Amino acid sequence: MRHHRLQLHTWLVPLSVVLAVASCDVTTNPGSFFVTYRASLLGVATIDSVLYSPGTGKCVTTCNADSSFIKVTNPGLSAQGIYAIELTVPNGATVEAHLYGNGTAAGTAQFAAIIMTASGTLSGDSVTTATAAATKFTLAIAKRTL
Repeated sequence: MRHHRLQLHTWLVPLSVVLAVASCDVTTNPGSFFVTYRASLLGVATIDSVLYSPGTGKCVTTCNADSSFIKVTNPGLSAQGIYAIELTVPNGATVEAHLYGNGTAAGTAQFAAIIMTASGTLSGDSVTTATAAATKFTLAIAKRTL
């Protein structure tokens, strides 16, 4: 009985195919987004409430009264005057947020939505308003589909 040695070309072709397929550049879907709503109000305002979309995608038209929104009443600020909400939402989700504040001094209040994809791409929206003592205001991050 004669034994045949394994020829180099016998295993080289399948190995080349496997390596070629493994090295293909595949476009990936980010799958989800990390969203941070952040308010900066140091010394100029307090927050009465924040109404935000958790990314359920249920909000279709006028979303202020939509039951898919989460309302946080009288949230506290950090020592730096910052309030933040962080959440992960799926691809195709709708996000939107509204901050209802009360001015305590003249200055500028800022509200931002910072959006990061799984691949590290950063985008966002922000709004600012001038504040004055004893003046109510609203900051709104417009509805956006991710």
